Amino acid sequence: MTLSSTMAYQLHNPVEPLTAEKAVFNFTHETSHPVEPAVYVQLQAEALYGVRLGARRLSEILVQFYGYRWIKGALPVLLEKVDMRQAREDADTDDLFHNESLVRDGLIRAIRQSIPCDVVTLSERLDEEAA
Repeated sequence: MTLSSTMAYQLHNPVEPLTAEKAVFNFTHETSHPVEPAVYVQLQAEALYGVRLGARRLSEILVQFYGYRWIKGALPVLLEKVDMRQAREDADTDDLFHNESLVRDGLIRAIRQSIPCDVVTLSERLDEEAA
C-alpha cells in the first residue's frame, strides 16, 4: 500500500489556534482508530493532573506509544479530522479509562512532561477560581 492511499488522521481541538492542527499522522493498525487511544490519554491526564492536553501533544503521544507515524510529504487522499473535544464528550469514559489494552510503559511520564507546555485547559476547579 502506498502512502498516497493510506488513511490519515488529524487531531484538532476547536479551542486551539489553527497552527495546532498541523499534527497529521497515518494509521499503522496497532489500534483501530486514533480516537480511542487519544481519549484514553486525555482521560488519564484529567484524572492524574486535572488538565486537557493539546491536539498536537496528543498526536505526539500516539506516535510515541501507539504505532502511528507522521505523514511526510503530500497528504493522503483520505484524511479524517478528529475533533478531540467532541470525541471526549462522546466517549464511554468508564470503559475507556479502564481499558488495559491501551496501557503503555512510560505513558504517565510522557503526560506529566506535557504540563504546562501543551495544556489546553486546566481543571474545572482552576477555571472556577479564575471566573
